Amino acid sequence: MFLPGTFFAQENQSRSEMRYYPLAVGNTWHYSVIPKGKDSITSWRVVNKTSTASGTVFAVWPSPVEADDEGMQLQITTNGLLELSANFYVLQFPIKKGDNWKLKEHERLFSVLSEGDPCTVGKFSFHKCAVVQDDDMEANLRTVTTYAYDVGPVSYEYYKWVSGSFERQPSQTLKIVSYSLKSSRGR
Repeated sequence: MFLPGTFFAQENQSRSEMRYYPLAVGNTWHYSVIPKGKDSITSWRVVNKTSTASGTVFAVWPSPVEADDEGMQLQITTNGLLELSANFYVLQFPIKKGDNWKLKEHERLFSVLSEGDPCTVGKFSFHKCAVVQDDDMEANLRTVTTYAYDVGPVSYEYYKWVSGSFERQPSQTLKIVSYSLKSSRGR
């Protein structure tokens, strides 16, 4: 049954939650890579935007490209932020602490560890953050990503699977050192 205004309420909710990963061509996030060293910086940038029959797709690409990095094709849907090439939700809407979702074809579980709390990453303090854990059992890797509202991903922590469990300390961390965001109006 369709309730008047339901679609618009869902669409507005999706737009609000998309502010955890604002997408516009030119948006760029720069991260220090630890333990690679103080001078090791990697950047992710929205390099283009295309329109398809199913909606707008944003290409987000790393620089420099490392062997284990892949660009992403991200599409905003009412259900979340969909990564098209691997067909999974990076963020699923609504973003609520305790929620989780799985990839049916793979042993991969996403869990929202927190949402709406302030966080600090490096020299930056953010008023509202969401933390999402991605346990990828095929890759033997746990990734914990912190998203800051109106900024995007500000921290990635990578934990390896060793001797039947994930390590307690991350094997690698990316922390935001600077970012540049264009207007995302008219996505």
